[in-house]
Amino acid sequence: MPETPRPERATQNRVVALFADKLGYRHLGDWSRRENNRAIEEDMLREHLSRNYADAQISAALAQLQRAADTTNTTPYNANLRTYQLLRYGASVKIAADKKHDTVHFIDWDNAGNNDFALAEEVTLAREGFERRPDIVLYVNGIAVAVLELKRGSVELIDGVRQLVTNQEGVFNERFFSAVQLVMAGNDSQGLLYGTAGTAEQFFTKWKDDRQPPANPAAGELLDLPLAQMCEKSRLLDFIRNFVIFDGGVKKVPRPHQFFAAKAAQERIRKREGGVVWHTQGSGKSILMVLLAKWLLEYDSDARILIVTDRDELDKQIESVMKKARVIGEDEPSPRITTRAGFVDNLKTTTSRLMCALVHKFDPEDLKGEPPEVAGNFYVFVDECHRTHGGDMNKQMNRWLKGALFIGFTGTPLLKKDKPLTRDIFGAYIHTYKFHQGVADNVILDLKYEARDIRQRLTSQAAIDEWFDEKTGGLNNYQKAIVRKNWATMKDLTSAEGRKREILANIIADFSLKPRLNNHRGTAMLVAASIPDACHYFRLFQNTTFGAYCGIVTSYEPNHNEISREPPGSKKRYLFDTYTQHVLQPGQTTKRYEDEVKRRFIDEPANMKLLIVVDKLLTGFDAPSCTYIYLDSKLRDHNLFQAICRTNRLDGEDKDYGHIVDFKELFGEVQEAIAVYSSDELDIEDGGNIRLKDWLKESKKNLDNAREILRYMCEPVLEPREMEQYLRHFCGDPSDPEALNATEPLRIAFYKAVAVFVRAFADIAQDLAEAGYSPTAAAQMKQDVGFYGEVRSAVKRHSGEEFDIRPYEADMRHLLNTYVLAEPAVKIGGLDQTLTELIVESGINDAIAKKLNDKRKLSSAAVADGIINNIRKIILRHQLADPKFYEQMSKLLNDLINQSRADAEGYREFLRMAEALVKRLNRNQSDGGVPAELHGNREAAAVYNNLPQKYKGESRLNLALGIDRVMREDAPDDWKGNRVCENTILNALFPLLERDREATLAIFDIIKHQDGYK
Repeated sequence: MPETPRPERATQNRVVALFADKLGYRHLGDWSRRENNRAIEEDMLREHLSRNYADAQISAALAQLQRAADTTNTTPYNANLRTYQLLRYGASVKIAADKKHDTVHFIDWDNAGNNDFALAEEVTLAREGFERRPDIVLYVNGIAVAVLELKRGSVELIDGVRQLVTNQEGVFNERFFSAVQLVMAGNDSQGLLYGTAGTAEQFFTKWKDDRQPPANPAAGELLDLPLAQMCEKSRLLDFIRNFVIFDGGVKKVPRPHQFFAAKAAQERIRKREGGVVWHTQGSGKSILMVLLAKWLLEYDSDARILIVTDRDELDKQIESVMKKARVIGEDEPSPRITTRAGFVDNLKTTTSRLMCALVHKFDPEDLKGEPPEVAGNFYVFVDECHRTHGGDMNKQMNRWLKGALFIGFTGTPLLKKDKPLTRDIFGAYIHTYKFHQGVADNVILDLKYEARDIRQRLTSQAAIDEWFDEKTGGLNNYQKAIVRKNWATMKDLTSAEGRKREILANIIADFSLKPRLNNHRGTAMLVAASIPDACHYFRLFQNTTFGAYCGIVTSYEPNHNEISREPPGSKKRYLFDTYTQHVLQPGQTTKRYEDEVKRRFIDEPANMKLLIVVDKLLTGFDAPSCTYIYLDSKLRDHNLFQAICRTNRLDGEDKDYGHIVDFKELFGEVQEAIAVYSSDELDIEDGGNIRLKDWLKESKKNLDNAREILRYMCEPVLEPREMEQYLRHFCGDPSDPEALNATEPLRIAFYKAVAVFVRAFADIAQDLAEAGYSPTAAAQMKQDVGFYGEVRSAVKRHSGEEFDIRPYEADMRHLLNTYVLAEPAVKIGGLDQTLTELIVESGINDAIAKKLNDKRKLSSAAVADGIINNIRKIILRHQLADPKFYEQMSKLLNDLINQSRADAEGYREFLRMAEALVKRLNRNQSDGGVPAELHGNREAAAVYNNLPQKYKGESRLNLALGIDRVMREDAPDDWKGNRVCENTILNALFPLLERDREATLAIFDIIKHQDGYK
């Protein structure tokens, strides 16, 4: 009986025709039944090499290549590295003692037409009884350089990626991949994903050309076009030759934006022109530098590369990347220049072809003296060039390296005010890759913004004034002014402790409740406004159990000489004591401490969960575990965007966003930064349509979508839809021996969908009502989470997959335990009326019994807290409608809070005051009251209360009545939100308020918040 053709066969036939007919590859046929398929087909390679080399040379070179590709007693990475070096540079052979060494080149990199490009289908790879069969293998001169897996359009492309990954395991065919440089998976619905040998599943990248893709691609074009672009003969050779790097144990190939940026930079360099590469934060500028440096050192035999940074941590990072990528050898001296004298010496000797230096090494003190002698053709890479393109150090750099070619790299766009100067120094943009492009390509994560307001109040201004008068009684006004100034500085450090404690409590709570933070995989950074603030935060955290997981990194360095004459309470002494008594261990330097906490933050997120920072680590510091950033500092522009992008590095399936928690009301600045980083012209107007996602709205959408996916997956389950039917659906008929294998993709998709659903639920479990869910819908959502989790557990047990260790499983179990198995909150009361409405209607005691404490389980203290919270909610909700009145109510609420209720009499007095306050809120009358003419007219009373103080008595009353008359008789219908109608009202109010623009706008703001003016 003939085999049934695979559904992707039609796709494979078309792809084979593409390679054979359009790209000019030789079709070797179907190798499914061919024995001894190898990564290096010796007969093909020998035939190719025989055109240029003698048999003895070929045999010696082949022996070297086979030894390099052998994975016996070594790692696949090392075998890959050895093989690549031979393919890239050739094999040095000596066939007789009296002969010189010759180099045998396996591939002619410069002339694609001098190579044999071929493909074979269904290449059976057999090892110890296991067989794998890649759909297509590409050969260059008989060397397998690329493997392609094809899937039909209805199958997720990630399945093809997983086949490629598992094929490289030791139990299967790892030795075949020693020579392979590209591994690709494609289908007609999702296009082409690619990586290289050893690339992990999550790092496969979708290929797309820099050109605009067609709006309505023809059948097969989503796959055929990228295949043709990547595998065109010259492009394929260029990609393998110049874009494969070995980075500290990981073989890598660039993402498309890195590839095209490098090509654009190469073209600019060939023309002897510089420019700027703007690639958004986290998109891999260091890798791009490596690719360019490697190419330059070969392209120009006299090339010398100087990489300039402006921060020591960036300088170290660049050195590390260059060493790992073998641009410089492990045994070569460090390329970092640590002194100005050493820098000058290195400029005039050609020994060091690659150097790294801080911009400060260019001595700005002598801008007229003779520049030092310089040897070689200098190419200067300036990292973070938006910060280092101006000033005397830059002028000196250009004077010393006159004739050098400058290329600027930045993750930060050059704002309009920067662009002219930057273009004068570096030239125009070479390549850009913006924030929204990185998010769309899954190179970086999107950002989710949340503002949190920590309100502060001064409990006793009178006590402060009394202290000040007592302490400064013998001083003159000038001396008092100095004391006041220092008091303000000390207040920044000490008086805001209540607010800091609230922020601290927020952060600790997040580490208990928020996904990723509560599973020991996620970390966070707290950006403080100053070093004293950072020290204060650190001390407060040390008084909690969380303190052991908290570190501090600032620019402060304790120096005992600086505090020798400082009094105990001074700021300098506070910083010194914090570091020496709370931060550093005896004998430990600040550098050693900071290196260790940074290492633990990156490598051991469970042991270093929070870093408190001020200015350091906000750029050039990559920690994929970092998921949240808490902003308690007024950052702006470049600094703000660089800071928040510490959170958007990819780090597994359970990290969906980088989270920004803002305690400084920076929403406008964050919006503006995102707009700038995504715009083409770098104007806010042009990029202003880019908006951070409203986190509740976005989270609700994610949760609803996740539940809908599960409903869709379970729709085929047969009635009566008991557990038995779910098991049959996801595990198949137990009498069928192939049932589990056949249903495995469905089960895996179900497990993943449940994990996504639970994570989405956990994200807003505490905020379901605010997200828009009714109590019934929220209860159903919780029930669904528990139900699908139960089904998942049963399916896993039933299928024998209970001990599956996929990364998201541990997270899902933790989240289920945290959010579903916990006791649900008890709803207090079931009445539609609010507590304050009930107090007005039936009195405070009846209201408590009906609404707040109907189960009689709350203490008097808890009841009191509930009353206070209800009153505060009313005040906050309505304060914009009548600021003067609600300001008075806030003061009365503070008096109520301070009211003693420790004994029965105190509690009764508290209740009496609370009832009076609620009824006053309901009447909306201030202490002094309003004229009788305004009784019953809340809107006019609100206007009266908030008129400027210059209006008094009858004139104040008449003005309030006049404004009220305009709003009731002349205001157009549905005027709120209508710009034209609002301007009409403003024009009518302007003369009434004596053409006082500020007063008119202030009163209009009150009017807009009145429900009675419609």
